[in-house]
Amino acid sequence: MPSAPPSAKTLTATEIASMLGGALCGASDAKFGQVQDIKTAQANEVAFFKSTPNEMGQHPSEEDFVAMRDSAAGLLLVDVNCPSPPQCHIQVDNPSLAATIMAQFWQSRRAHCKPGIHPTAVIEDGAQVADSAYIGPNCVVGKNSTVGADCILHANVVLYDNVHLGDACVIQSNTTLGADGFGYTWDGTQHLHMPQIGGVRIGRGVEIGANCCIDTGTFEATEIGDGCIFDNQVQIGHNSKIGRFVIMCGQVGISGSASIGDGALFAGKSGAAGHLHVGAGAKIAARAAVMGDVEAGQTVAGQPAVDIKLHQRMMAMMRRNARR
Repeated sequence: MPSAPPSAKTLTATEIASMLGGALCGASDAKFGQVQDIKTAQANEVAFFKSTPNEMGQHPSEEDFVAMRDSAAGLLLVDVNCPSPPQCHIQVDNPSLAATIMAQFWQSRRAHCKPGIHPTAVIEDGAQVADSAYIGPNCVVGKNSTVGADCILHANVVLYDNVHLGDACVIQSNTTLGADGFGYTWDGTQHLHMPQIGGVRIGRGVEIGANCCIDTGTFEATEIGDGCIFDNQVQIGHNSKIGRFVIMCGQVGISGSASIGDGALFAGKSGAAGHLHVGAGAKIAARAAVMGDVEAGQTVAGQPAVDIKLHQRMMAMMRRNARR
């Protein structure tokens, strides 16, 4: 796959080291304009390598170290514990973070999404869109909704009425915010729909992937806190309260009226039943089904979800019994 075109804002290795607060080792006359994978980077590109274990506790393989040493990158970002590579390199505390900072400098989303409203977008009566926001093709911003400063709405995003986005949010294509919550009452012969009028309130710096759905609250707003990151195909039910900096991976589903604490993490295809609380910093393993409250900082797994150590013992017991 061809790499992205380099930015016009090229920097020397010395300038990059100064930006990152890192220690420059070696010299290079090149000017750099983008970050690239360590195996494909070229002489005018920056790559990064982390010699310490990743978030899953996995150490880099010998093959990874060989790729680092053989990389054609003109500049490497490495951690202080990394054996010194032959190339010009900068020692930093967190190479992944350093690479992210540089990539944002060179290939920021804002460079591709200039402020303005696409001619095919629909902005309904009473909606307010900040001058610095970008509203892409075929987007809809409903009545009395607000889009904050520096927000980016990619193509086909729909904001129903009374949806409020804080500043610097990014909403990927085909996501719908503020659709009716799943609220019905049985009258003995049929399900009657309870009108959903609470709206949605989304904090600052929230990023929501493609094809996500966040339902409006019944009477009070469904809330998403500052700095949350949702992957593609995430569903948030009505009346839910999601704290700050929560991460939800692909195909996570949260039922109505759930409460999720700050910094919680839901792995792919996990979910939570309604009217429960997941504490701050809790981790929900992939495909886990949360059916009751989860304590702050706890890690759970399984269906229904239990403490991960108990889940691991249960799985080990099942494997032993299966061998008999």
